[in-house]
Amino acid sequence: MLALSISSTVAPVSQKQPESVSIIRLIATPEKYHGKFVRIEGYIHNQFENSAIYLSKDDADHLIGKNALWVWYAEKVQKEALDSKQEPDNLRYFDRKYVLIEGVFNKDDHGHLGAYSGSIKKVTRIMETTR
Repeated sequence: MLALSISSTVAPVSQKQPESVSIIRLIATPEKYHGKFVRIEGYIHNQFENSAIYLSKDDADHLIGKNALWVWYAEKVQKEALDSKQEPDNLRYFDRKYVLIEGVFNKDDHGHLGAYSGSIKKVTRIMETTR
């Protein structure tokens, strides 16, 4: 008789990796990504009544909410600056920068005044990016 053993090194389901997707795809096909853990990149505003990730700096400068997603942060957020020696103490550090974020996409939540094309909720990671 052949005995099979299952390795105990299998990662728990709760540690699943986010799906890398563009803001354009989320806006164009929201039903495909609704409720999914995603990783996106864009230009962020972390301000009062304007906590959103935009497709581009131009969209953010002109507050074009249809090209943006409202952002809701989790209680604990992993914050990563370009300078590895610098640890951002709050989310305002990332305001008006290009970033990568990871969170859960919600097609039905359109943020402040319903001005956005959806939202990214429970954001657990924000990382400053460069060209």
